[in-house]
Amino acid sequence: MNTLNQFGKRLLVIQVILLLAINFSACSEDPVTPELENISGKWEGPFEHPGYDGGSVKLNIQENEGNLSGSFTMQLVKGGTRTHVQNYGGSITGAKVSHNKYTLNLEGPNFMWICDLDLNAKNVTLSGDWKSSSSSLGGTLSTNKD
Repeated sequence: MNTLNQFGKRLLVIQVILLLAINFSACSEDPVTPELENISGKWEGPFEHPGYDGGSVKLNIQENEGNLSGSFTMQLVKGGTRTHVQNYGGSITGAKVSHNKYTLNLEGPNFMWICDLDLNAKNVTLSGDWKSSSSSLGGTLSTNKD
């Protein structure tokens, strides 16, 4: 009877250890953040532009079945002895390329930038590279959803 009692205790200890291991492994996995249905909305953040000290951009994006449209405003700042600010605006066209990748065209009065952007895993940052369609200018931008 004593042997049977010891066997039962060992079995109980093994069950408790297995349950703890299962629960611990389930809690340690990173939850997967689902992709946004679409990126429609207002996005804002900084960008880099050669020859300027800084810049900021505001995007107002509408997504419809993977097609993008909207408008943007941007501000370029050049320092020195006297701060110089340039403001631009225009239209957005583009498309969803894959799971979390987008191409945006920012078209102003005398320029067009082509942006290859990634949506981060938490669905709050849209960032990547931009390049001019008519010159070798380019840089990076990073926007957060308002």
